[in-house]
Amino acid sequence: MTYDAIVIGAGLAGLVAGAKLAREEKKVLVLEQHSIPGGYSTSFTVKNYTIDVGLQSMDGLYKRDPKIGIFEDLDVFYNVEFVHITTGYYRFTNSREDFSLPDKREDAIEVLIRQFPKEEKAIRSFFDTIETITTHTHKIPRTKALQAMIGPLVPILYSSIPKWGRRTAGEMLDMFFENEDLKLVLAGTILYYGDDPYKLSAIIFSLALSSHFKGGNHYIKGGSMKLSGHLANFIREKGGTILLNQKVSKIIVKNGKAVGVEYVSKKDESATPTSVYGTYIIANASAPQVASELLSEEDGKKLRDKVKGLTIGHSTTNVYLGFNKTLTELGHSDFATVVNDPSVFSLKDVFGNHYGDYSKRNYMFIDYGQVDSGMAPYGKSTGIISFIDNLESWDGLDVEQYEQKKRDIVNIFINRLNELIPNVKDHIEYKGIANPRTKMRYTLNPGGTSIGYAQSVPQAGMKRLKSKSPINNLHFASAWTFPGGGFSSTIWSGWQVAAEILNKMKD
Repeated sequence: MTYDAIVIGAGLAGLVAGAKLAREEKKVLVLEQHSIPGGYSTSFTVKNYTIDVGLQSMDGLYKRDPKIGIFEDLDVFYNVEFVHITTGYYRFTNSREDFSLPDKREDAIEVLIRQFPKEEKAIRSFFDTIETITTHTHKIPRTKALQAMIGPLVPILYSSIPKWGRRTAGEMLDMFFENEDLKLVLAGTILYYGDDPYKLSAIIFSLALSSHFKGGNHYIKGGSMKLSGHLANFIREKGGTILLNQKVSKIIVKNGKAVGVEYVSKKDESATPTSVYGTYIIANASAPQVASELLSEEDGKKLRDKVKGLTIGHSTTNVYLGFNKTLTELGHSDFATVVNDPSVFSLKDVFGNHYGDYSKRNYMFIDYGQVDSGMAPYGKSTGIISFIDNLESWDGLDVEQYEQKKRDIVNIFINRLNELIPNVKDHIEYKGIANPRTKMRYTLNPGGTSIGYAQSVPQAGMKRLKSKSPINNLHFASAWTFPGGGFSSTIWSGWQVAAEILNKMKD
């Protein structure tokens, strides 16, 4: 049997691409090396607590959010419940500031002006700017033909793009503001997008902030696995096939065209690979893995040359917690809390802090019990502590050292959380940890990254790796390609690839 499309990987982008193609009555095969679909969009249950691996909140879901049309087409809203987070965007706290930032634009502006009255004009101008960047970005044509036609007009029609496209988030914040704490507040959620504000693209930073202030924040009731599970079921219902525990070992290329894959069962990787053929191959695997492992030396040369020198994005460590009560009972009232160490005095201190002493490292705490998340039994709740980390900090340890380090890190951050929420450590029934080494093992992403290539100025926006590979009929759908990392971006990536393939099928 020859499939219309074979998808390597059942991460969110792969599932969206497969679901759209299956909806259009194409024969789809999805091969996933893990025992469950979803990639970072998944959950697990332990001691009656449901732990979300990756999703902390979903931005957007406003009228013109591209996800709306995608979710409607794939029956997501009929099968997945999105709970609006009513506590606002996030609480920011360090030794100098402690307040909650709303997730509505005008409310956020009002709060920031109240906290930093001398910066009122700059605050209003900044919010106007990120709104303009978002509007201009969404209006840029996606096809190469139209881009070529309007190319000379971009500085006129979409002036914010060339103006800010060469700037970093750090440069942007420095250009608008004098107060360092205000800069730190606005860069509070940087761990989702990058590890260094002076390398992170100002465009990516602006799009992320603007989306949260336009549509607020939502959580998927029951965990992100509800979304990936629905997409997997949707593919099956539309006649597609998903095979789990199957690792693709090779992309078959003939005469410069991808025509199939070879795969083996994870239960017996020494077995003879199974070959399967398809008109289009969609790689939801990492671009480095495709270039160095799945393509032959000859077939992968152009792709290796293309990705050579690209910087891989950062990773994070997550400490998962199950509480025997809701934290509102302890006086906690925010869904998301950004905790900056007092030693971080300026935006320029952020990068060093991210790889410094764990006892002083900036972190974010998510309290799923602040919404009807469906993640714990009645009267109980779950939470997650996240902070930037790297594989080098965990690599090279023997089993005993590795397990001891996990225990040490969990204890460090539980004690730090106890400073934020007094007595919370007395109510922990479950604790676990996923570090970059864990994430690399389960996703095969180099370094355990979740954002693909770093979203720096030279690697962001239209400069990012494109979905079409140098090999005919081989496409990418993942965080590694345009538009980038994050749940919303990977959803769009999968949708875009499906649209490209459907258009080619019409020709």
